[in-house]
Amino acid sequence: MRALRTWLLRLGAMFRRGHSDTELSEELESHLQMHASDNVRAGMTEAEARRQALIKLGGVEATKELYRERRRLPLLDTLVQDVRYGVRVVGKSRAFTVVAVATLALGIGVNTAIFTAFDALVLRPRPVKDPERLVSVFRTAPGEARSGVSYPDYIYFRDHSKSFSDLSLLAYGIAVTSSDLPATGSESSSRIAGAAGFQLPQLLEGSAQPIGCDFVSGNYLPMYGATPLLGRILSPGDDQPNAAPVVLMSGNFWQRRFHSDPKVVGSVLHLNGVAFTVVGVTPFNYLAGLPAVPDLWAPVAAKMSLGFSAKDLANRLVSAGFADGRLRPGVHLSDAQAELNVLAEQLQAAYPEAERNRGVKVLSASNFLAAIEPEMWGVVAAAMSAVTLLLLIACANVASLLLGRAVARRKEIAVRLALGAGRWRLLRQLLTESMLLALLAGAIGLPLGGWMLHLLILQIASALPSFWGAIALELTPDVRIFAYTFLVSCGAGIAFGLSPALQASRADVNSALKEEGSAFGQRVSSSQLRGVLIAGQMTACLVLLISSALLLRGSQRALKIDAGYETRHVVSLERYDPTNLHYSQARLLQLNRDIIQGIASLPGVQSVAQASRGPVGGIRWVPVAPEGAAPPAPDSNGSEPPAAGYSYVTPNYFETLGIPIVRGRLFTPREAEGQAPVVVISEATARRFWRNEDAIGKRIKIGSEKGTMFYPGESDPFIASSEVIGIARDVRSLDLRKIDESYLYLPLSQSRQWTSTLLVRTGSDPRLLLPAIGHEVRRLDANLPVIAAPLNTMISMDPYFVVSRIGGVLASIVGSLGLLLACMGVYGMVSYSVAQRTREIGIRMALGAQDLQVVRLVVHEGFRPIAAGIFAGIAAAAAVSRLLTATLFGLSSMDAVSFAGVSLLLASIALLATWLPARRATRVDPMVTLRYE
Repeated sequence: MRALRTWLLRLGAMFRRGHSDTELSEELESHLQMHASDNVRAGMTEAEARRQALIKLGGVEATKELYRERRRLPLLDTLVQDVRYGVRVVGKSRAFTVVAVATLALGIGVNTAIFTAFDALVLRPRPVKDPERLVSVFRTAPGEARSGVSYPDYIYFRDHSKSFSDLSLLAYGIAVTSSDLPATGSESSSRIAGAAGFQLPQLLEGSAQPIGCDFVSGNYLPMYGATPLLGRILSPGDDQPNAAPVVLMSGNFWQRRFHSDPKVVGSVLHLNGVAFTVVGVTPFNYLAGLPAVPDLWAPVAAKMSLGFSAKDLANRLVSAGFADGRLRPGVHLSDAQAELNVLAEQLQAAYPEAERNRGVKVLSASNFLAAIEPEMWGVVAAAMSAVTLLLLIACANVASLLLGRAVARRKEIAVRLALGAGRWRLLRQLLTESMLLALLAGAIGLPLGGWMLHLLILQIASALPSFWGAIALELTPDVRIFAYTFLVSCGAGIAFGLSPALQASRADVNSALKEEGSAFGQRVSSSQLRGVLIAGQMTACLVLLISSALLLRGSQRALKIDAGYETRHVVSLERYDPTNLHYSQARLLQLNRDIIQGIASLPGVQSVAQASRGPVGGIRWVPVAPEGAAPPAPDSNGSEPPAAGYSYVTPNYFETLGIPIVRGRLFTPREAEGQAPVVVISEATARRFWRNEDAIGKRIKIGSEKGTMFYPGESDPFIASSEVIGIARDVRSLDLRKIDESYLYLPLSQSRQWTSTLLVRTGSDPRLLLPAIGHEVRRLDANLPVIAAPLNTMISMDPYFVVSRIGGVLASIVGSLGLLLACMGVYGMVSYSVAQRTREIGIRMALGAQDLQVVRLVVHEGFRPIAAGIFAGIAAAAAVSRLLTATLFGLSSMDAVSFAGVSLLLASIALLATWLPARRATRVDPMVTLRYE
C-alpha cells in the first residue's frame, strides 16, 4: 500500500510540473543566496561567493534532475520528453514524413482490410441476444465430421434435452416463386466479376422471380431475440401442422421489391400458388444465425403447403437442416455434449438401422469460428501471409529512408553523444520517432482499409444474383480491429526503426563533428544494411508476383482445359422444380415436353438434352459394385469406399455434349422410356472394376437396398442388376483437376421423370439465344424460374478455380503494390548513394571518366542487392509454389513462364529505377562537384 501511495504521488507530480519546478527553483535559489551570504561575510567578493556556493551545491541543473528522479516517474517523464521532441522532428521534416507515412499507411491499410473481413466473417459475435450461450448441434458419421439433423432427431433432442433453454431448427429451403411479383428484366453483370474472370449464372430475362425463403422452427427467431421492424415475428404457434400459412419478410426484400410500403403487413403473398399472409418485417440486414439475408422467413410446417414431402420430413435418414440451441444459465458446453451423447445412444438403441454409427457434436456458435472447415485455414493463412509481405516491403522501404535521414542528422546525434547521452537513451529517442510515424500511419491506414473493403464488398454484392440473398457484413471497427491495427503499427515501427536506430547510435563522434566521412564513419556498414533491405524487398515482391502468376495461369488453364465435353456452344438451363407449384404429374411432364420442343424449334438450336444434373456442379454419388462381388471392406476410418457419380440422361445427351462412346452403344429411346436396367459407364469405371476384361455385357449393382439419399429430397437410385451397354470417354465432371474416377449414365424417361437440367447446344455463342429462350419459357409457363449459364462460364464456379483465381487476383494486387514500393526503394537508395558520392563522381569525371563508365559503375553497385534479392526470391517462390499445386489444374509448380517472366519483369523495372539516378549523376558539372561538401 505504501508503494502504491508513493507511485500515485509521483504520478500526480507529473501533472504539476510547472508548479513543482517553480517551487524547486525558488528553494534552490534561497539556498544559493544563504551560502553566498556566508561566503561574502567570510570576505569573498559577490561573484566568487556565488561561484563557491554553486560548487558546494553541486550544480543547479544536476540537483533539479536528481530531485525530479526522486519525486516523479523518470521513465514516464523521459517518454513524454521523447514524444514531444519526436513530434517536433516529425513535423519539421514534412516531405520525409509524408512519404514514410503514406508508404506505411498503404501496408497497414491492406493488412487491416483483410483482418476486418476475417473479423466480420468469423470472429465478430453474432448480433443477437447473449451470443456466448449459442451452440450448434451436428450429427456425425464415419467420413462426416459435421452434418445436419433429421427432423425426428431434432424433435427428440429438443423435447428430451435439459441443457438448452431453446433448441431451434434451420431447415433446408425449397424452390419458391411468386406470381405476385413482376417478371425479371436482364441482370447486368458486375464489371469486377468479369474482370476477375467470373461469370455467374443469370436468371433468364422474362423468367419468374425466384425468392430466397428460409424455413425455421417456430422458436428460431425468438431464441435469437429477434424484434420486428413492422408487425410481429414467427412464433411456435405458426409452426403447427394445421396453422395458417404465414411468412415474415426481410427488411432488404421489403425495400427492394415493395419500396418500404408499410401496408405490406397483413397482405397476402402467393408462394408457389399458395396464399401466405405477411405477418411482419425484420430490420434491414437482420441475419439471426445466417450468413446471408434471405428474402423471406417461413415456418418449417409451411414446407408441406409448398409441395415438400411429409414422408421425407419424417424420414430419419433424411437431413432436415441444422440445429442451433441456447444453453441454460450455468450449463457449460461440455455438459450439453455429454447429455446429447446419451440421447444419441438412446436413438441408436431405438432405431439401430437408421442411427448406426451416428454420433452428435456440440460446438460454440457465438461466432462462426467453430464453423470454419480445416482446409479453409490454409486460405486464411495465405491471405494474411501475402499482406504481411507487403507490410514488410513497406517497412524495408521506410527503413532505407531512415538510414538516409540519419546521415543528415549525424552532427546532431554526435553532439548528443559528446555531451554524455548513452547509446540506450539515444536508441530510445530514435525508436520513439519511428513509433510516432507508425502510429500516424496506422491512424490513416485504419479508415483506408475500411474504405477499400467497403468498396470491395459493394462490388461483390452487385456481382451476385439477387436471388442468392443479400450480403450483410458489419465492418464498423471494433476492439479487435483497433487492437490489431495498433499492434501492427507498433510492430511495423519496431521493424523499420530498429536497424536504422542501431546504426545511427553506433557513431564515430570525432568524424561526425569534423564533418568527415559519411554516415558517422560507418559508410560501408550503412550501405550494406541498405543493400540487405533492398534485397529483402525484391525477395518478398518476387514471391508474391510469382505466386500470383502461377495461380492466374493455373486458373486460365482451367478455362481452356479439355473437360471431355463441349463447353463453348452449350448452355445449361436449371429449372426450379414445378412440383412445388402443385402441378399434376401429367401437366408437369407435358410442360417438360413443351419446353424441350419449344427451345429445339428456335433458330440456331441444334439439340436439347435433359439430365438430372449438368456436367458441371450438382454432384451426386451412389454406391456401386460389380454384381456378385463381395462387399468392399470399410477403410481404416470406418467410412465406405468411394462411390460413383451418376446422372440420369436422355439418349441424345452424349451427342449434345460431344462425348463419344468408345465401345458399345447408347440407350435406345425405348430403353430410356421403359427405364430398362442398362447403364453407360465411363472408361475409368471400366478400368476400376474390369481392368483386364471387356466391360460390355457385365452387370453391376447400383445403390443400396436400404434406400439412401445423398442429397436431401432426392432418393438415390437402386438397381440390383444393371447391364453395361456402353463405355463413354472419360470427362472432368466432378473435379476439373482430374478425370472422374467413376461415373454412371442412367437412362432418363421423359414420360415418367422430371429433372431440372436442360442442355441446349447451339451453332454459335449460346448467350445470343438466351433472350429468345427466356421468351419461349415465359410463353409456356410464366411461373417457372429458369437459371441460365453457358458451360464454359460454369467452370468458373468450380471451388478450386474460385480459390485459384481469387488468390491470383489478390496476390497480383498486393504484389503490384509491393513492386511499386520496392522500385521506389531502389530509386531512393541509388539516388542517395549518388548524392553521397557526388565528390567522388566529380573527381572521376575530371580525370576523364566517360558518362557510360559512370553509369555502369553506379548501376553495377545498385543492381547487386537487386540481383541477390531476385535469386533469393526465386528460391523462396519455388518452396511456396509447392503449396499451390492443388489449385494449378495441372500446371507445373515450377512453371518456367511464371518464374522467368516475373523475374525478368522485376529485374527490368528495378534496372530502370537504378538507371534513372545513375544517368542524372553524369549531368553534373565536375567543377561544381569538386567543391561539393
